[in-house]
Amino acid sequence: MVRSLALGLYLLLADRGGDEGIARAPRPKGPLLWCHAGQGHRAESLRQVLRMIRRERPDLTLLLTHDPVGVPDTASLPDGVLTDPLPDDRLPQVRAFLDHWQPATALLVGNALPLALVSEAHDRHIPLLLAEARLTLDSIPLWRRGMIGSALGRFSRVLAQDPESVAALRKLGGRALAVELGGRIEESTDPLPCNEAEREDMADILRARPVWLAVDCPIAEEQAVIDAHIHALSHSHRLLLIFSPADPAQAADLTQLMSEQGLVVALRANDEEPDAEVQVLITDNLTELGLWYRLAPVTYMGGTLTGTSAGRSPLEPAALGSAIVHGPISGAYPEAYARLTEARAARPLSDAESLCTAIADLIAPDKAAMLAHNAWAASSGGAEVAEKLVQIVFHTLDAAVAEKESR
Repeated sequence: MVRSLALGLYLLLADRGGDEGIARAPRPKGPLLWCHAGQGHRAESLRQVLRMIRRERPDLTLLLTHDPVGVPDTASLPDGVLTDPLPDDRLPQVRAFLDHWQPATALLVGNALPLALVSEAHDRHIPLLLAEARLTLDSIPLWRRGMIGSALGRFSRVLAQDPESVAALRKLGGRALAVELGGRIEESTDPLPCNEAEREDMADILRARPVWLAVDCPIAEEQAVIDAHIHALSHSHRLLLIFSPADPAQAADLTQLMSEQGLVVALRANDEEPDAEVQVLITDNLTELGLWYRLAPVTYMGGTLTGTSAGRSPLEPAALGSAIVHGPISGAYPEAYARLTEARAARPLSDAESLCTAIADLIAPDKAAMLAHNAWAASSGGAEVAEKLVQIVFHTLDAAVAEKESR
């Protein structure tokens, strides 16, 4: 481990003052995994890791710390995750924090290295992991490089986002630093389920008809979707639109609106089937989205033209191989849309007229298939990086717990 006189002086100065007596939630019994959302982390990637950990180890206590100015959206976290502000990087407060939570392992995500906390945790034999590290030597002043290098040497493993960061970390931490290329954790989603027997029955009814889906579509975009479908029908008269309104209560009014414009409509709520003459199937049951994503080669993400909804993640259809069409408004999923666009896995739209053009164009199976394949690849690739990190966490945690029990 690289030694640093500057770090020693920093820790000497950090040992002044006393504990501020911050009130914390009670610590549950059993092993606790402490995760810190540091500078440069992405909330989506950390949520992905926490979801995977919770799914595989539901009884493990998870603590998420954060910078006081960056309070996380707790509603988006898995159930049962405890949160606490990161203590000031002074040893009395750090010791009070570690005395209370007694983590078995610590996972820091991002670039922030609270030096006193890292040093004290290491002195207590708490294994430290650093993930999604991304930096360049130019970003670190010369006088801090020795301190950072010494702190890095206290980590059991360091996972960098890219090869450039691996090289920079090795220069800082020395040849003995356990650094490796971890990649970038991307948000993904588990494929929505469906009843396979029902999918087979519906596929038999459709008899290989071309299908597209408009999901979570608000009232403000209903006419744009109707116009796009009527336009596309002039190119493919067997085309079926599966329409999932943002407000299921609008199904009856939507049926009337479409019927007045000459479309033959079936209501899923009335157990009506999309027979050969039906041009639109309106569904109001969100639990069936896994079925429709599997049947529709193309999905329009409702709300992205007007911003009045945009409430569903584009990774849902992507994970099930449905090509994505979307407007310029990404709502709560800017990173997901940007990633899909970069991977040429989605067709962006500028306005309602371009929706007409896109749907008519994507009726061609080869064009939809290319987008769908890219969407599936883009939605599933990041999960492999997250899975690798989770397995490293479990291996480190289990070894730490076993060592503690053997003492």
